[in-house]
Amino acid sequence: MVGWETHFFFMEKENELKHLIEEYFTESDYKIIEFIFRGEKGTKVLEIFVDNKNGINIDEITRINKDLSGLIDEKLVLNDVSNLVVSSPGADRPLKFFWQLYKHTGRTLEIEMNDADKIEGRLKELSEDGDGRIILEIDVREKGKKNSIIEREINFKDIKTVKVKISFSKK
Repeated sequence: MVGWETHFFFMEKENELKHLIEEYFTESDYKIIEFIFRGEKGTKVLEIFVDNKNGINIDEITRINKDLSGLIDEKLVLNDVSNLVVSSPGADRPLKFFWQLYKHTGRTLEIEMNDADKIEGRLKELSEDGDGRIILEIDVREKGKKNSIIEREINFKDIKTVKVKISFSKK
């Protein structure tokens, strides 16, 4: 029974911690993308990935990290979490929320649809009313013909994963 009680205690502390962090972000333009707890008792690391509509820089991440560390030290006794890491999601991670797309207008996206269809295209525009519609420009290549570009409207809710395609070539 002691094992179960200990597990429940740590789950409760993790929930308190998440609530405290979520509360901190309600007053800001930043949004939590993901919480990740990893490691074992005494060496647990909490990673918090944050972003906002306009992107986030290292100075902002540093400030958020200091604010959260101070807040956690003040409000919670957490002997179990040894390290707090605040970071941006990074270019290689999928975008999880519609609002994350705004800063990527004009960039090429790699999309996997819920029906497993894969699409690659340049993000032309997003619906202004935030209803989750995006318009992609897709380069259509047909053998023996000149390439053409078609537009395709996609609902964000129909997307399984979306990533920004990383390109190092200059055009």
